[in-house]
Amino acid sequence: MWGLLSVLGGIAIMVGLGAPRPLTALVVATFAIGLTLTAVNLLWKISVHAAVAAGSAAVLVSVLGPPLLLLAVPVVALIGWSRIRLRDHTPAQVVAGTGAGLVISMPIFLVLA
Repeated sequence: MWGLLSVLGGIAIMVGLGAPRPLTALVVATFAIGLTLTAVNLLWKISVHAAVAAGSAAVLVSVLGPPLLLLAVPVVALIGWSRIRLRDHTPAQVVAGTGAGLVISMPIFLVLA
């Protein structure tokens, strides 16, 4: 809850100060991931960390190009592995979070950027 409010505050500041549109679009997409997965977490624990990592990586690859995949994929995988290793999530919860992050972030970013 507090995290979502913090991101909303950040978005308001970014808009108010005229931050670059793609950066604001990324943060709005991240907020959408957090909001959606918070609702999912009421019923089933899904990895928000994996979702935000995957969504952010997808946005960065779309902006900076496919070669960034060589860096982004291992980072997303390491974050997912850490969530499992820490026993905060099951592999299914990490995979679902990763997929949700991709599905939620890209359309929002592409529309707003």
